[in-house]
Amino acid sequence: MSTRGRLQARRDLRRRERHRRRGGPGRGPVALQRTARGVVRAGNVCRSGLRHLSQGDRPLIAVLLAAVGLAVVLVSGPAGQYLDVSARVEALSTTAEALEAANEGLEQRRQDLHDPATIEQLAREQQGFARPGEVPYTLVPPQVERPVIVAPPDATDLPASPWYRRLWEALTQGSD
Repeated sequence: MSTRGRLQARRDLRRRERHRRRGGPGRGPVALQRTARGVVRAGNVCRSGLRHLSQGDRPLIAVLLAAVGLAVVLVSGPAGQYLDVSARVEALSTTAEALEAANEGLEQRRQDLHDPATIEQLAREQQGFARPGEVPYTLVPPQVERPVIVAPPDATDLPASPWYRRLWEALTQGSD
């Protein structure tokens, strides 16, 4: 075969390859063709499914299922709000009960503070008051020696010159 014939064969092979990738002359690529066939098949399946559903009692069942689904969607929002509100009411009632118990305790404390015996007992315990003739005693805990972590600074450790002079000296010594 001549060189010219080989070149022509290569060109023909390339052209056929391009046509194969494109799906032939005047057609789109193979992947696009496959997608279009899939869309057509899906449409046919939907049409046949709708035709099948529209026979006998099936339309009634489909409408009933759609109505139940719509009812569930419409009721789910208010039902969720009702559950949230009821949980909040329960939490607030628990808090109110706890506050009422605390108020009762404070009311009892107020009544006790109006009692002279309670006032005397608190004055003795907290303020160290004593009646005439009594000797008050106070217990003081013993001093415990704690280990010293850092030694206290001595006056000899402090530099005699101000900070700006020490800075100037440090800068001038480093440049020498």
